[in-house]
Amino acid sequence: MQDDFMLRATIKKVDSELKSNEGINEGINEGINEGINEGINPSQKKILDFISVNIGCSVPGISAQLNIPVKTIERHISVLLAKGFIERRGSKKTSGYYIAGNSIK
Repeated sequence: MQDDFMLRATIKKVDSELKSNEGINEGINEGINEGINEGINPSQKKILDFISVNIGCSVPGISAQLNIPVKTIERHISVLLAKGFIERRGSKKTSGYYIAGNSIK
């Protein structure tokens, strides 16, 4: 009987702690997402998402896959570079774009 009571009390405590962590996790995730998305428009977010999946992609590649004109991609890339979200690696003609700080080369 005592063991049953202790088990129920332990389960109740664990359940309570899990519920309290849900709010913390939601707050952390919202803060991260807002920090990343703040100051960029939906097209820039789309390009950022594309680069995160297609590491090292080029402007023509992004343009072809997203069906957005090269000049528009270049303009958005400039903003993302200036804000530090992405970085360019390689020579001007053969460079690719990476999420800033990504160690994959």
